[in-house]
Amino acid sequence: MSTPRPIIIGAALTVTQLAEVIGLDLSEVEAVLSAQGEPSGPDDIVAGHLAVEVGRALGVALAIEPRDLALEYLYSFETSGSPPEMEGRAGRLARGVLDDLDGLDSRIEEVSEHWSVSRMPVVDRNVLRIALHELEHHPSIPTAVVVSEAVRLASTYSTEKSASFVNGVLSALARIARGE
Repeated sequence: MSTPRPIIIGAALTVTQLAEVIGLDLSEVEAVLSAQGEPSGPDDIVAGHLAVEVGRALGVALAIEPRDLALEYLYSFETSGSPPEMEGRAGRLARGVLDDLDGLDSRIEEVSEHWSVSRMPVVDRNVLRIALHELEHHPSIPTAVVVSEAVRLASTYSTEKSASFVNGVLSALARIARGE
């Protein structure tokens, strides 16, 4: 008998979203969070690692989307100056970005009209770096998937205008990186 594949979640979601994702009643999720001394209101934000614990307590396997974790790693690196513990696919993705940081930034600036990478919000520049790295080094991932995931990350973790900015910059980068 094989173990069921985990449900993939973002690195942060509301208690209501967590209940919906795992297909259980909101009150069950709230009860587990309350028992752990965590905020449990429907609109309270649950970090991905805590959501995984809640899922485990309720018998549901959850895993955090690697791009969300890679974004966390890169954000942590940029704000603290030292690389955090990086594991698995997310760690490989973040290390790939860090290994080619100057090159990625240069290519992003080439297509970003009136924006230097240093002026971009921290989340936006790291979302663009992750996506460009994937475009250049992971040809098996369709361009549409790379772009839609980057737009999702920008929509979830950055400003109101970030999704359209990221989409525009990535469209130009995809044409260059993949000839599309």
